[in-house]
Amino acid sequence: MNVLAIARLALQRILAARVRSFLTMLGVIIGVASLVALTSIVNGAISGITGSLSALGSSRITVSAQSSDYLTDADDDAIAALPGVAQTTGQSSTRGTVGFGSQETTASLTGVSPTYAEVAAPTLAAGAFLPNWAEAGDSRTAVISSATADELGVRSSDIGRTITVAGSDFLLVGILDDSQGFGAEGTVYLPLATARGMFAATPYLGTITIVVEDPARIDEVQASINATLKARHSLSSDDDAPFSVTNFAALVSTLATVQATLSLLLGGIASISLVVGGIGIMNIMLVSVRERTIEIGIRRAIGARRRHILIQFIIEATVLSLTGGVIGLGLGIGVSAIVAAIGGWAFTLEPATFALALGFSALVGIVFGTWPAQVAARLQPVDALRFE
Repeated sequence: MNVLAIARLALQRILAARVRSFLTMLGVIIGVASLVALTSIVNGAISGITGSLSALGSSRITVSAQSSDYLTDADDDAIAALPGVAQTTGQSSTRGTVGFGSQETTASLTGVSPTYAEVAAPTLAAGAFLPNWAEAGDSRTAVISSATADELGVRSSDIGRTITVAGSDFLLVGILDDSQGFGAEGTVYLPLATARGMFAATPYLGTITIVVEDPARIDEVQASINATLKARHSLSSDDDAPFSVTNFAALVSTLATVQATLSLLLGGIASISLVVGGIGIMNIMLVSVRERTIEIGIRRAIGARRRHILIQFIIEATVLSLTGGVIGLGLGIGVSAIVAAIGGWAFTLEPATFALALGFSALVGIVFGTWPAQVAARLQPVDALRFE
């Protein structure tokens, strides 16, 4: 028996009854489309977040205080002296107004210490990052994010002009590239000495960023930082610390675990639709057996064996399910591409998802087509020919 000929015959039957076939495949189409779209959307969104965190550096640790008068320059020095720490930088932030010409907006005003450029390596769209300000001390220079520049109508040609920060005039020396994760929500960077004269008290810091020498030892260094700060501020190991120590590498790892869990969960949800679609295929195949009873009797009478009838109906059910899977695959790709474009993250396609979707579609056809095929194969030629 020619399997390809049976598959071709099955496709002809699908095309001959397009509406009925479409309604039969609808459950499979929705299931596959849901599986592909949801998995792609989750992977794309989390990959975007992971990329942003990776851009911040997998070898960096951030210490953030819950109050503006907790972390100090001395804490920064103590952390810098710990084994495994390559470099540290402190900063303080507040919210304030920024203006250019007749335009004004609110942004995060962040004062950074001289080592910030080396530790964070900010990417600039234009200009430079606070050049020569370390030697100048209280320097009235500023770097703004692209988001802030857009709100103020600032262009790269405006570098060297004056902007106002919290009511004071500053020389604009650079514009950040927000696509690399620096100041995407609107930020103005100022020299820490200048910021302390405006809104940050000496010697306090809001955040300390640490670069470790060996990324493989980042957990060990994080534990040392935590212990050092607790000892310096007379906190026991059981006390709730008024500061947080964030390990970016751990966040990336956690996101990868979340991504795998969500993909598994969404796959399970989408598989329910595939099972429902399989039940629909089983029902229509049972109807098809009844409609083709005489045909089955004629085939049996001229020598077809039960296994031939069994294989024929299983192939027809599988082709029906796979056709729905292919349609659902295309629909899922289209939906995920549209959502990715709207959400602003990368459009990702996992070959494993495609293989899983089409493989499950074929499995649905085989499993739910077996019972109707057995019903057809068990028909006796005499009874089938006498069927009305």
